[in-house]
Amino acid sequence: MFESLLLPMFDDEYYPDILVAEVKQHIHQFSKKVSRTDLSESEIYRFAHQTMIEINEMKPQFEDLDSSLDDTAADYIAEAMMMVVQDSGYLEIEMEELIANREW
Repeated sequence: MFESLLLPMFDDEYYPDILVAEVKQHIHQFSKKVSRTDLSESEIYRFAHQTMIEINEMKPQFEDLDSSLDDTAADYIAEAMMMVVQDSGYLEIEMEELIANREW
């Protein structure tokens, strides 16, 4: 599954691969937290919000490389995080809530 995460961002020259790889690493860490058994929805959202805080902090790095974390990036990131939670068996999670605290 991780091979295909954020593939559209890697394929789009607008997003620097080095930064997309870092975003992917944050999602991978999120996956490790979510893969624990018997998490509540609030715990999953808490982990997701922490992941988004880390990704939000990358905004200046994207801008320094003439890119940005835009709505399209938000869609790709939300889809990747949703794949992670569904792969772990959490099917009632709201995709928009996973990235609710994004700052772009």
